[in-house]
Amino acid sequence: MRQPTLFVGVKLDAAIVFGQVDPMISAVPQLRRIVFLPKCGHWIQQERPAEVNTEIIAFAKRELERAR
Repeated sequence: MRQPTLFVGVKLDAAIVFGQVDPMISAVPQLRRIVFLPKCGHWIQQERPAEVNTEIIAFAKRELERAR
């Protein structure tokens, strides 16, 4: 079974600025959601913990509902 996946990042991160999101989309078959938080840097979990937690909790709830 493939794991459902959530990606939370920032558009200003070097991986996004100098790379692309498309390869991740094709490489992660169960990628359910991509979220870009505005106005923060690479360490989003320290800079925006409330928003990151909100996205993770909402994702987990949606996946639990989907599994039922």
